[in-house]
This record gives sequence, structure tokens and C-alpha cells, in this order.
Amino acid sequence: MERRNVLKGIGQLVAGGAALSAVPLSASASTAPAAAAPPRETAPPPGGKLLVNKPRAYAVLEELKLDGLIALNPINVYYLTNTWPLFTKFRSDYPAFATFARDPSQPSFLVTSWAQAFDFANGEREVPELITWSFPSDWSSYINASSAQMKIEPTPVKRVGWATRDDSQLNAREKRWADAQRAGGTSAVSSPAWALAKALKSSGLDRGRIAVDDMRIAYLLNQIGMDGITFVPGEQIFRRIRVVKSEPEIALQRVAGRNNGAAAMATIQQIQVGMTYRDVEGIFRRECANRGNELVEFLVGVTTGMLPDGVVTPGRSFAIDAVSQYMQYHGDFGRTVIVGDPSPELRAREKAHLIGHDAVYEIVRPGVKLSTLRKTALEAEIKAGMPREAVTCTPHGVGLEHGDNPGRLDIPFEMAEDIALEENMVITIDLPYIELGGNIGHHEDLIRITKTGFEPMNPLGDPLVII
Repeated sequence: MERRNVLKGIGQLVAGGAALSAVPLSASASTAPAAAAPPRETAPPPGGKLLVNKPRAYAVLEELKLDGLIALNPINVYYLTNTWPLFTKFRSDYPAFATFARDPSQPSFLVTSWAQAFDFANGEREVPELITWSFPSDWSSYINASSAQMKIEPTPVKRVGWATRDDSQLNAREKRWADAQRAGGTSAVSSPAWALAKALKSSGLDRGRIAVDDMRIAYLLNQIGMDGITFVPGEQIFRRIRVVKSEPEIALQRVAGRNNGAAAMATIQQIQVGMTYRDVEGIFRRECANRGNELVEFLVGVTTGMLPDGVVTPGRSFAIDAVSQYMQYHGDFGRTVIVGDPSPELRAREKAHLIGHDAVYEIVRPGVKLSTLRKTALEAEIKAGMPREAVTCTPHGVGLEHGDNPGRLDIPFEMAEDIALEENMVITIDLPYIELGGNIGHHEDLIRITKTGFEPMNPLGDPLVII
């Protein structure tokens, strides 16, 4: 297999997506590039579209004979509503719910605290309808409540809200806030469970089969007497929908991937002998923040064991695996790093590593199964001299989760489904190798599947970076 053909293929495949400034791969190891002032990405402009891939959601619900979805997991609430509610940031037990009906004529809802009304009134992005809760005014009558009492809806507190001057003294934005405050004060429901019940009744979902991503939803609704719903565990159903990205998601993930890869390479450039894992992680945290990303994880060394010697040691390779997020969407990037000259053995490992990389990326296109990607990479690397026990290959989806993979629905425990690639999936192909007491390396890039191949979502480069 000739590398120039692989590189030519990458260039052709990128044509199927947005252009991305990339570092060409080469047969020899690269050194870290000179530092440059990082560009800071900004959030999408006002008017951003909903993230949910509605056509796919409707198709999955139809296939599984489900009437709708209810989300409590914050990433699924965000996916359905374009909103990261205030109480999610505060890590409340029940920060918000989202509903989505299979019937396109029915409304979707964000169900959350009354405080979110101001955010919705700003009109800065596409959002669903809003139902809010406040607090029961007659709460004392529910102390040690019986099951019969729990089925009686409490009277909500009518919120007055913030003090407001005469309308003539308010600007347009403040007037929208005042209107939202008045509306919220009169329509807020007494509790999260009753507010969710209102949303379900308002969208025809108070009967039928509904997938929920947290079975506490069933507990809350059963407590107040909503017994006409069959609740279906839906964590994997949400992932089955999310695995193919919408255009708004792809736009966010391009930023996430580009920032993540650039932050990782800038971090590598600053690594010095004697640094600990925490030292290096701190650099990555700052480089992410400079670009608008937030650190999720930065592996330096061997999985969660980190550096074998406790510090960066000259002449000993280690892996870096960089994960950060931009507006909740993840980038994922990996390289092999060494301070000083690589040994002949390491160069041999990296040559085999590169052969496996090229072999798998030659076949990336819609219709190819994840198991085929894995088998191709492993066979090519082992044939090129990589020890069978040292090498692994893990293709996986990336999105609102680092491992955005749909799992099988026909078994009672989590197992990834061997899916075929589809256009607009965003994946990475993990290619680490680990020999405790020996060589450690990694190669990983974020890509979007196009009609004919793939689009890189971070700058490409050689797996081995020499400092």
C-alpha cells in the first residue's frame, strides 16, 4: 500500500465536507510546530436551530413502535431543546425534562424551573414550548401524604418575580422579560412531576409507549397517578437517534474538534522532562480555555495509570489522549509523544502503527461496519510487526458523549451495537498500543462520515511527535 495514494484519497474525501487546514501525514515522525496565537471560536449566532435530528428521531420511534420520548439526562434535554438549564448547572436532581412526540403535529416541550422564562424570552435561538414549575402553596397538607393525596395536584405558588418599573422605562429586551415573568407567574405548575404531566397531556403523550432515559421519570409520574403510559428504557434509543448528527450539531462539532486538536498539539509543545501528569493536564486546560473549549480528560501515559515513571522521562514514549468539549460537543485526539530520540524499536512500532492507520482510513465510508474497521486495522498492524497482545482498535461515535455509541436493545446489559457507518456520523478510530515496561503510543483523529468517505474535524498529522 503506498502512502501517497492514502493522502490523495484523504484529499478527495475531504471534498465531501467542509475544508479543514490539515498537516499532511508523512512517513517520518514530526516535531511539534511553533506556537501560534490560538483563534477563539464563538458560539453560533442568535437564531441557532434545534440540535435534534427530527427525521431520524421520527424514523427510530416509528421503527420501535414508540409514541414519544421523555428526557431527564441533561445531554438529552439539551439535544431536544437547545437549552442547558440553570438547574442543570447547579446539578439539581430534577433540573429539567424534555418531551418529543412521534406525531410531528404535536408540540415538544422543555419542562423546567420558572427561572428559565427570561432565557426563552430573549429569542436568541430556536427552542420548543416552555412549561415551568414553582412550588406548592399548600405544601404542609402533603406531609406524610397518602397515595390518594399524591394524586391530587397541589396549588402552585404564584410567582411575583423581580421588581419591575413602569413599562415606559424598560427597553425591548426588558419588556420581554417582564412579559415572560407575568406569564410564568400565572401559569407555573406546582412541581416537576405535575409540570411534566401537563406537557404530556398537552402533546398527546399521556397514553401509549414512551421511551425514557431515566426510570425516575416513571416513578415520578406513577406517584401522581399517570398510569396510562408504558415506560420503555430509552438510553440506547436516544443514542440510536443521536448517532447521526444534524447540521447544527456538525457545526458545533467542527469547532470542538478543531479546538481540541489544536489545544493538544500546543500542550505537547510545552511538555518538559520532569513534568507530572497534573502539570501537563493543567497546560491542556489552559489551552482549551484559550480556544473556548472545556477540558474533559487529558490522558498522559497509560490509560488511567498515567506516566509509568510518575514524570516525563527522556527517551520513553507515552500516549496522549485529549478530550474537550465545545457547547457540550466533544473532540477526541491522540498522539504518541517522546522527549528525545526514539529507539529503533519505537520507530518500528510507529511504522506498523502508521500502516494500520492508513489501512483503516482507506476503507472509511458509508456502509462499512465498525467490526470491519477494527479487523482491518488490527490485521494490518500485526502483519507489519506490531505484537498482537499490544495493539487494539476501538472505533466509536463522538458527540454529546465521548462514546456516543448506540447499544444493543435485545440484551439486558450494555453492549455496543455493530453499526454500519452512515453519512453525518461523527466517529473516531482509537489506535493505541501499550506494552507495560516498553513502548506506549496512540493515534486518533475526529472525522465526519461523508457520502464517499470522511471529513477530518481536527488537523491531521503523524502519530509520533518528537519534542
